[in-house]
Parts: sequence; structure tokens; C-alpha cells
Amino acid sequence: MSERLEKQVWALDKCCGCGNCIALCSKGVLFWGADGLPTLEKREKTLGLSHITLDTCSFCQKFCEEGCPRLEDEWSVLEPRRLVSVKTKGIVKSGEPNDVIKHLLVAALSSGFIDGVILADMDAWNLKPVVRVATTVGEIVDTLGMQYIWAPTLSALNEAVYEKRLQNLAVVGTPCVSQGVRKLLSSDNERLSPYRQAIRLSISTFCTGVYLPELIDEFLTDEMGIAQHSIKRLQALPRENLLKVLLWDGSTKTIPLNQVEKYTRSGCARCDDYLGESADIAVGSVGAKDGYCTLIARSLAGEICLRNALNFGLLEVSEEVNLDALNRARDEKERRKRAQAFDKMMVMMLDALGEPKERADVKRAFVRLYESEKPAELSELRTEDASCHATCGQC
Repeated sequence: MSERLEKQVWALDKCCGCGNCIALCSKGVLFWGADGLPTLEKREKTLGLSHITLDTCSFCQKFCEEGCPRLEDEWSVLEPRRLVSVKTKGIVKSGEPNDVIKHLLVAALSSGFIDGVILADMDAWNLKPVVRVATTVGEIVDTLGMQYIWAPTLSALNEAVYEKRLQNLAVVGTPCVSQGVRKLLSSDNERLSPYRQAIRLSISTFCTGVYLPELIDEFLTDEMGIAQHSIKRLQALPRENLLKVLLWDGSTKTIPLNQVEKYTRSGCARCDDYLGESADIAVGSVGAKDGYCTLIARSLAGEICLRNALNFGLLEVSEEVNLDALNRARDEKERRKRAQAFDKMMVMMLDALGEPKERADVKRAFVRLYESEKPAELSELRTEDASCHATCGQC
């Protein structure tokens, strides 16, 4: 198993669950454990009278590290090229993000811009999260779409690229999934070129966090008494701070987001991207005109995808967008960047336990983290003698 991922990502609960490491594992020994983290499959071999556990990762090129978005210290923002409010036209008139994304995909597939799509979905019968590879308009339309229940979206890459042989692939998911796509596209490893050549478009929803599947069984069914078969779909409304449960009888139940916060995937607390800043297109409710959702096209591919949907008459747009609301949502990333700084310092502290000389670096990192807010208090920490080299273990 990758020591770097183990120490810097999984041990710190930073894993976003995008599924990239599972798909890229060249030995096929990573799988999802019961705790929702990648787990190494132990393989054993018997040689004569000897029974040994194989070391599957020592001589590996570690593609899992190449694809992990949580190993990036800083993501540059893909600046918006087009910012509009959109809603669907035709039989379904909706400003709900899932419906808008479906219409974008239908237009892209019908025009030949893409030949398939990987997207997170929910099984309508048992409400379990699934990842689908859709290659027809019917398959796209029949999906329920992103329900904010965690599914390892990128784990389906091998099915799309190697089994279905797709060459112009769209990937739909949360911002961390788009970061995983971007990390993959930026890699210069020749062994990963089949993935880079196949992916043409990434679409992200706005996201404050995804929920573990236990939200359905433990909270909605057991605590709230909602029969599982009566639930049609879930809809997160961060603008109203609500989770809406839509039932098959046409009624709805709303739940304050703080009541379901304990079911949020822990890695989401370390994410600093709410507006899909690494995706070609990002779609969400914040900042949109009433009855619409906000669409941000951040690349030429994103603009082409939007233009296709407009040309097919599947979407209508308005230039009315609340920029202040979007900026407030984007500013939330500063709080999470601070959490990431704490994570880095924690790793340094763990390293310093075995290497006393590194304790001085930990102290400097601590000072840098707090100096802007507590300069007076921090000055009192500098009590070591000038000749100290942090080797005595008393600092």
C-alpha cells in the first residue's frame, strides 16, 4: 500500500472517495473497505512448505498516487468563461441541477461531442448508490442523477475506457471527482495516456459534502420512519440549508442540514472547492435566478457543451446571476484551507516523534499558522536558547 497515501490522506480522513486510486491500481489489489476507505487486498502464496504474504506494492509505479486529488497542496481556479442562470425546456421544465445536467448530456451525446458518460446514481428500488456508464440517451434520461449519497464515481473508469472502449467520455460528479479528473489529465505518465485520451468533459455539481449510505437506512428509515420504498429521490438545498426528501406520492419532507451532518463523509471537511472550480462545467442552485440554477462554464469544452444544449432547444438561459451569493460560497474555502494547514502540521508532528531534529520545523509551522491572529501570544513561545538545535527532546 502507498505509504504516502496512508500517511497523508487515509490516516487523516482526507480521502474524498472519488475512486481514482481503485481504478488506477495496476495490480488490482485496492478495494473499498467497510470504513469507506481504500483497503489493500492481502494476497498469499504457498511455496513448498512456506506460506508467505505477497508484497504487492513495493515494485509498483504507484498510479494511485498519480490520481489522488488530495495529494495536491493547492488547486488553481479555472476562471469562468460563461456564467448564466439556466433551466430546461421542452416536456420537462425545471431549474433543478440534475435535470439541467441530463439535458446537457443528451445534447452532447446527440451531437457526437461525447460517446458516453460516467455518473453517480441511485438504484430506484433499494436506494443504494451506484456508478453507471451510460452510452445512450435513454440510459441518461432514466438515471435519477446525483443524490449526494457517496459513490466512488471514478472507479468505473476501466469499464468505460477498456470494456466499452469509449473515446469521448464525460464524467459527472462532485467537485472532488472533477479534481480527480484534472489530476489524471495533468499527469505525464505514459501508462495513464488511455485515460487522458478518453476523457473529454467533466461536469460538477456545487457541493457542501456528500452523505454516507447510512443516511437512508439509519436516519430516514429508522429515525424518521419514512418507508424506504416511498422515497423517490433526495435533493440538497444549501441555499435554504435543507435536505429535501421527495416521495413517490408527490409529497416532500424537509430536514435541516445540521441534523444529517454526522452522516457526511469525513473527507468532505477537508475539501476547499464548493463551486466545481476544476470542472469544465459546474451546476448548482446558489446564485441563480428564481426557478433556474447557476451554470459556470470554465473551459472551451464547457462552452461547447452549453452551446449544443442551447442549439438543440433543451435549455434556456438568463444572464441574471447573484455574484455576491457565489462569492460568499467561494469564501467558505478559506476555512477549509485552514483545516488543511492543520493536517500538514499533524503529519510533521508525527514525523517529529521519530526524528527530534524535525521538531523545530513543527514549531515554525505552528507559528506561521497562528502568527496573523495571535502575534503577542506566539512571541512568548520563543523561549529556547539560540544555540538549541532541537536535539534534546525537551522543546
